[in-house]
Amino acid sequence: MKATEQVNLPAGAGYAMPVHWFGASTAKANIILMAALGMGARFYLPLAMALQGAGFNVALLEQRGHGDSPWRPSRRCDWGFREPLVDEIPVALEWLEQTAPDLPIYLMGHSLGGHFAAIAAGLYPDKVAGVILVACGSPWLGGFEGATARKLKFLCTLIPPACALFGYYPGDRLGFGGREARTLMSDWLSVARTSRYQAVGLSDDLDCGIARYRGPVLCLRMEDDDFAPAAAVHAVTDKFIQAPVTHRLLDGEEIDDRADHFRWARSPSAVVAQVDGWYRDTCGG
Repeated sequence: MKATEQVNLPAGAGYAMPVHWFGASTAKANIILMAALGMGARFYLPLAMALQGAGFNVALLEQRGHGDSPWRPSRRCDWGFREPLVDEIPVALEWLEQTAPDLPIYLMGHSLGGHFAAIAAGLYPDKVAGVILVACGSPWLGGFEGATARKLKFLCTLIPPACALFGYYPGDRLGFGGREARTLMSDWLSVARTSRYQAVGLSDDLDCGIARYRGPVLCLRMEDDDFAPAAAVHAVTDKFIQAPVTHRLLDGEEIDDRADHFRWARSPSAVVAQVDGWYRDTCGG
């Protein structure tokens, strides 16, 4: 297989999930990389290539409904948290076990992708060697203050009627996320209201699964990130009650840009250095 290649993996109900594969020349571990709400996989190409250069194989998953995904949300085309967790991540795990066997697999996610990484670690603990969360804060209303809290609360009131009217969530019009599936936003809204993970059609106690996970977790927070302040980040990492969690705060000087929710992915050297150092210190790399 080529060092950089796109493959399409069957991911349930006739859906083929595009995966961008970055194979390191001498790989020490595999990373499954997942995007934030509203973001296509190509936004993370600089990050994936930098991780590849640091000796990691990277499987960059396309987010359903974005980028190279063949589907777009509509009244007739809908999905929620369940589909990535049940149909996509397990397929990627199995594919990596066949493609790059005998190497540990780490789940790495930005924002929503980080939530999927955390939940999947609880669902498939024997397959996940560790979790890497980047700019991943819970949308739980209790994790925010001031103007951001007011905006988030207002957004939560808009989501149900907007989804009912359009049949999908018009985030590209509302200024948060992109065009998203209505059930996905319903699952997201449940987290905002309760601080607990739920997925329509999935009966597992997702928070309980995370609480049982024992693998190492790296959490990278950005100093200027209004979407993932400290309280919102800890609302995620505090769920890992048995796992060793390493927290790192990155500022603008380290990022060489404003350390906000997105810019770090375009200047990923600081994040990759943290991931590589954590892997070496924690995982014996």
